[in-house]
Parts: sequence; structure tokens; C-alpha cells
Amino acid sequence: MATISLSFRNSGKVKQVCRICRELRELKRDRLCAGCVRIKSQISVRFAEAVRGTVAIPAEQHCERRGCACAACDVRTLDSHPLYLFDLARAERREIHLHPRCHELWLEAVNGLNRGPEQGIDIG
Repeated sequence: MATISLSFRNSGKVKQVCRICRELRELKRDRLCAGCVRIKSQISVRFAEAVRGTVAIPAEQHCERRGCACAACDVRTLDSHPLYLFDLARAERREIHLHPRCHELWLEAVNGLNRGPEQGIDIG
């Protein structure tokens, strides 16, 4: 892993490459930058049932629409992206659109990789 010190620009803070977004940043926990840590935490809160494994995760699909709101970070999509269709109670359907970066964090969260003891709310 490459470590670069840009002490003349950032008061001695060491920057490394984030393992998800591949950006050169100061890393926080699990070798993730602050942005990826924030998104992974939001996934754990917003989709607690999926993270805990108490709801079945549907098969991943692909959405070709542009401008869908990413369920993890709330930013609009620009390209094709992963999509999950949850069939909830009372004949409701919930579409979960994710950027590729957010999708990697989603997969880690729902598969239990590097998961911390975070509290959350239900996806419904």
C-alpha cells in the first residue's frame, strides 16, 4: 500500500488510497476515506434489516436510467447502476438504486464484511 506524506499541504497528515473509491485521502477505519465511512454508516442505518440479515436480499439487477437517486448517498446517478427491487408487505415495492462505489459498500454491509456494532432503522 502506497503512503504519501504531503506535509507542506496538510500539516503532516498521511494520505493513502481508499480501498473502495481509490481516492488519495486521509483514511479512517477499515482503510476507508471519510466519504466511504459516511456512506457505509448510512447504509447500516437506512437498511438495518438487510444488514442484520432479517430480510431477504433480492437478486441484483441493472438500471439503465439516468438521474435515479442513490439510496445510500442521495446523489443522482449518471450512468447505468445496480438496482435491487424489494417486495415489501402490503404489495409495496421499493427500488434501491446504488452508485458503483455505494454498491461495493452495500455488499460489504449486507454480507457482514468489516461490520461494526451500528444501530439502525428498518428499510420499510
